[in-house]
Amino acid sequence: MKAFLLTLLIPVILFTSCRKNDGVQPIATHETSGKMTLSFKTVLGTADFALNKDFNLNGKSVNFTQLRYWVSNLVLINSKGVEFLVPNAYYLIEENNASTTNSEFTYPANKREDVLLSGIPADNYKSIRFSIGVDERYNNNLSLQAGELSQLNGMTNVSWMWSTSYIFSSVKGKVTDGTTTKDLKIETGLNANFKTVSLNLPVELHIGSTQSSAIVLNTDVSKIMEGVDIMTTPSIGASQAPVMAAVAVNYATKVFTVKSIK
Repeated sequence: MKAFLLTLLIPVILFTSCRKNDGVQPIATHETSGKMTLSFKTVLGTADFALNKDFNLNGKSVNFTQLRYWVSNLVLINSKGVEFLVPNAYYLIEENNASTTNSEFTYPANKREDVLLSGIPADNYKSIRFSIGVDERYNNNLSLQAGELSQLNGMTNVSWMWSTSYIFSSVKGKVTDGTTTKDLKIETGLNANFKTVSLNLPVELHIGSTQSSAIVLNTDVSKIMEGVDIMTTPSIGASQAPVMAAVAVNYATKVFTVKSIK
């Protein structure tokens, strides 16, 4: 009798099991940490940015020879609001001609717009946060090393605050208004001008080991100088503290936007 009942129950159990699994996707293989490329695509308004090219900016002709800035303290925020701080996140983004310092050391021409991030916990991410510049701990002590920080890349200044510190951002070139041409040099630095950028992604981005992911940001050079008369103040540094502070705020609030994700 027991054998007969068991024979009857087996088809029922199998049928019930099949019904419960109807329409259910197979469980995905457990993902490990993933990689992501963060790209900074430089533009000037709606035009692609380029060195050694004349651009019209508010009725003035501007020709750029250098754009450099530190991206640091990079954080990815997942769909639940949990933050992942990328370790040793100090990256020099740049597009510059070769230049020679006072010590006669020549920095080679270079263009760098991509950062490859690895070891990111597999998850869905909704926003990104990063800073422009170098935080106080490293800015006050150039002997400390982290990420790409180095005194050998021409992004330090010995004349600010009577001590050596990092230049957070640098734009160089020439600006012409009519028949008058001036050298353009717009720099930010000092701890008070260490600013943070927060950007929401248009949709959540999945990062994991089963696919490649990317965030592409636009860096609009025209926004760096927004609200600044670059003919009146073509050279901006620590001696022009209020203008430098305004440029630093521009970096934090206007310069960067999300172009695309994948």
